[in-house]
Amino acid sequence: MSTFLIVSTVWALIALVLLVIAWWLARIGRTVAHRNIMILLTLGAWVFIFNYIFVQRYGGDLGSFPKEYVPWIALHGSLGLVPLFGATCLIIGRLMAGRNRFSAHLNRHHRLYGRAFIVVWCFTHLGGIFNAFFLR
Repeated sequence: MSTFLIVSTVWALIALVLLVIAWWLARIGRTVAHRNIMILLTLGAWVFIFNYIFVQRYGGDLGSFPKEYVPWIALHGSLGLVPLFGATCLIIGRLMAGRNRFSAHLNRHHRLYGRAFIVVWCFTHLGGIFNAFFLR
């Protein structure tokens, strides 16, 4: 198993657990802890994405997978960007609260967007774990 696949799997497991914890914290009203975990998860996801691009570009230890899995990898990666961009927008909206209409809209609908993004983000992390076991 490649180093990248191992790191990807560890990140997927940690992020999935933290995502569930962040959701639970939001449900019980611990918004500061929820915010901090979501910022950590979003920054970690961006680091992961930039690392993935760097490894792809400069030929690191990414490993190979059969061509029939290319559609799955494309779907998994594309879906993974949806909650990442969404979480980034929600965080920016929270940090810029009251400064513009964009942040006002995001803050007004934060729960609705968060509920949609958590489903896709959990699917993405579960897909990362699937990749580790079936694409090695």
